[in-house]
Amino acid sequence: MFSVLVIVSGLVDLLGSGDDTVPMVTLGVLAGLVSSIGYSRIRAAERVRDADVLGGLTLCLLLLVMMVSAAHLLIGTTGSVVDALTDSTAALTTTALGVLAPDVGDHAGRFLRAGSQWLGGFGGLMVAVAILPFFGAEREFADRSRLRGRRPMTPNRLTAMRNIVYLHGVVSVGTWIGYVLAGLGTFDALMVAMATVSTGGMVDGDPFADPAVQYVAIAGMAVTGTSLVVLWRLVVGRTRGLMRSAELRAYLGLLVLGTALLLLWTGGSGPDGIRRAAFTVTAAVTTTGFPSAPAGIWAAAAPVLLLGLVSIGPMTGSAGGGFQIMRHRALLKVALREMVRQLHPRVVSRVRLGGRVVSEATLSRIVVVQFLVVSVVFATATVVAAMGLDMAAALGVAIHAISTGGPVRALDGSLLDPTDWSAPVRLAILPAMVIGRLSVYPAMVAASSTISAVRHRVRLRRRILSYRGRAG
Repeated sequence: MFSVLVIVSGLVDLLGSGDDTVPMVTLGVLAGLVSSIGYSRIRAAERVRDADVLGGLTLCLLLLVMMVSAAHLLIGTTGSVVDALTDSTAALTTTALGVLAPDVGDHAGRFLRAGSQWLGGFGGLMVAVAILPFFGAEREFADRSRLRGRRPMTPNRLTAMRNIVYLHGVVSVGTWIGYVLAGLGTFDALMVAMATVSTGGMVDGDPFADPAVQYVAIAGMAVTGTSLVVLWRLVVGRTRGLMRSAELRAYLGLLVLGTALLLLWTGGSGPDGIRRAAFTVTAAVTTTGFPSAPAGIWAAAAPVLLLGLVSIGPMTGSAGGGFQIMRHRALLKVALREMVRQLHPRVVSRVRLGGRVVSEATLSRIVVVQFLVVSVVFATATVVAAMGLDMAAALGVAIHAISTGGPVRALDGSLLDPTDWSAPVRLAILPAMVIGRLSVYPAMVAASSTISAVRHRVRLRRRILSYRGRAG
């Protein structure tokens, strides 16, 4: 992935000066050779554990962050290691908290940044649709049923990956064409399209000054925040009963109700006010985080509303981040079930979502993930507050980082500039970004596996030293 990204970025630079073409293509070819040699030497394991897959996924994301940072330093997009790490992490985790601003003529740097966001969004879809349902949690929600002649989206892992590539590619190309028709240049439209379909949200300049571009962005973000399973059902003609999906209705309800409340609390009105409010709310719900300056006077409840929408997030199985709607519904039903059990201790009650019975193992994982999300938010907010940010800003930064959304707003609705934060603050929020993009669970499995391995080595070393001491 890194090899292809860097080679294409180098070739794209030929649209401009071409100064970065040779180093980028050379780096990409070397990376491709090294990865090919390594892949050829890997022997298939007889048994693959879930923890191995999730740990490998986390390691791959961290390596990709390091390599993209090195590419930015190589072509001179920035000379700061901290800025390169911050921006590459923000791009690959699709968190709109980047700090770099490549020049208009720096085609390689711009494509590297936009392409990193697109890969991050694609990786998020892979985690949600083709990895966690097979190697982690929520397996019962994978679209595998072939009853009544259905064409499932994820009957197996390989088919799931192929369908993800197909759907993500179609949405990407369609969004790109939409931006071109709205008046953006071909290259600029491609950059904005990759930031849209990935929910990355990092763009150059202000491409949304034109209302037509905003309308395309609203539609693109709304589609991107929709579950791939819903889009697959539309593609294969399984639309019957689609609107009976409680998650889809909740998602559309968040978009409509959030727009109405933001209009009310910002004093907006008319077609322009509705468009701006819909743009801001859709960017928040889908965790895309496209920047939008506040219009009118914002009530104190308006930025709190957007912060809440970011923490909720879009539908499960989309490229967006956040805790996501299905998990919120599961927690609500678990809470209601426990209240009923307090009144009727012997009652047998099962949680159903989307017409399916949710296993107790999945419910337990969702509760654990909720606890971990709250813990990461608390820890991140505490650290960045200790480093100088006020408490409101620190809480906003932590929630946006774990939800892979942005930008962070002050209580008056104004946007906070990440470049104004100190280097320690920017480094402190990187782990939350990575954990949020991995949907928390893989990152925590990888961390616990690493801790177990370290403990095992420490104990083994102590035993060896103790044995040598007794033998001596």
